[in-house]
Amino acid sequence: MQVILAVFIFTGGIIKLLRVPFQVEHWQHYQYPLWFMSVTGFLELIGGIMLIAGIRNRRLAIGVGALLVILLLGAIHAHIFRANQPVATTIPALVCLILSIIVIIRNLKKV
Repeated sequence: MQVILAVFIFTGGIIKLLRVPFQVEHWQHYQYPLWFMSVTGFLELIGGIMLIAGIRNRRLAIGVGALLVILLLGAIHAHIFRANQPVATTIPALVCLILSIIVIIRNLKKV
């Protein structure tokens, strides 16, 4: 589960860092500056890598899980409140948010 989440987050980070046209279009709907897309993409890229590293380091997994919770809450906020999109557009972010919370809980139990 942690690896699947890592791949999904890492891929999202790459898409943002490469400024893939559909992502730039989405970002313009959110009304955030494009430099913030690069910062978010970098954090997602690091988050994906750290999730993999967190398989062996539970404290790291907890920390990166918390980072992802913050990023994903921001994504949900951007979809609903900044771009006025339907709640259905938040489903990928909601799934990742739930998985991030599960990563935190599972690793907290083992620390």
